[in-house]
Amino acid sequence: MPLLHAETVSPYLRLYHQAKRLAWNPADIDLSHDRASWEHIQRDYATEQYAQQILQLSALFYAGEESVTHTLSPFLSAIARAGLGIDRELFLTSQLFEEAKHFEFFSRYVREVFGEDPASLAHLVAAAPQAVLIEDLDHIATRIRHEDDVTRLRPLLVEGITHYMGVVEAMLARTGYVGAHEALAARGWLPGLQEGFRLIRRDEGRHVAFGIRMIRDLCAETPAHADIVMDTFNRHLPNVLATVQTFNFPHPIVDLEKLQHFAIGAYQQFVAAAGLSDDAEALTALEVELAEQE
Repeated sequence: MPLLHAETVSPYLRLYHQAKRLAWNPADIDLSHDRASWEHIQRDYATEQYAQQILQLSALFYAGEESVTHTLSPFLSAIARAGLGIDRELFLTSQLFEEAKHFEFFSRYVREVFGEDPASLAHLVAAAPQAVLIEDLDHIATRIRHEDDVTRLRPLLVEGITHYMGVVEAMLARTGYVGAHEALAARGWLPGLQEGFRLIRRDEGRHVAFGIRMIRDLCAETPAHADIVMDTFNRHLPNVLATVQTFNFPHPIVDLEKLQHFAIGAYQQFVAAAGLSDDAEALTALEVELAEQE
């Protein structure tokens, strides 16, 4: 399929070019100071259980990045089967590459800094994040992979994109990266992990922007798809909030109330930017935040 002239100036292709311009290599992140920092946290903050909380956060990031890397390819092939445009396919190729890099980063970090086998952290992923990050995402990706009827494929893509880019990336992943980065930066801990968070969060901003644009375009073509978007958010919201509450330790390293507000705000921003609500304040907040990631 040729790249049409209109597609060369599309917002999807601009995101693709931005991904190329802002490319980074997980192997280049300096982790030389993190091991000593990690030993300091373990030794001096045993009562606060900060090391346990950081391990739990990292287990969620590792599991989540593994899941989104595994489940993205069905979306790419479905967009091709549905004839939605090579500009969208090109962007998703860059996103798949980025998801693989995020997974690589956490794999490297867990081994080199924590001295753990990443698989050994699986028990730290509670039922709520296991459901929304892994099981439910795999279920919708499988349904998309096996659907060839275009009339049924597009509604599935609306559900899948809302789940992937709206629930998992906007509400969960970016909330987690914001909270974790702020917690570590305030204490001057684990500088390599902070840098990984910063770069991954920048990538996630593009992914969320792609999802918003896709939902806006698909719902403009078929307004009834808006109901699918809202149903998907409402179905997964309890597990999103329950995931935040898994960090309700006696001395939480993150501000749980702030993270819950951020997650709800991410949902409101996504819906407003997709043209499904008239929340101008939420839309402006999202536009400012995404611009700051460039």
